[in-house]
Amino acid sequence: MKKVNVTFSLPPETHYALQKFIGKKKMSAFVARLIDKAMEEKREQLKQAYQEAAADPDLNAIFKEWSALDADGGDWEW
Repeated sequence: MKKVNVTFSLPPETHYALQKFIGKKKMSAFVARLIDKAMEEKREQLKQAYQEAAADPDLNAIFKEWSALDADGGDWEW
């Protein structure tokens, strides 16, 4: 797998703890897994929010009203 070097800052105590508990050679993989997990959790939260919005009849009524604004098919210029 191709990798990209990234530079970011950590508090010294966090860096020390990672080195102590994870090991220097495994830190990158550990951080990458944490980031992947956090992003998947955010994707799931967003998916849930979209599903809840899609099921909201009041919100759908508003969307239907807004869609009437696009009925002419014209492009909006601001």
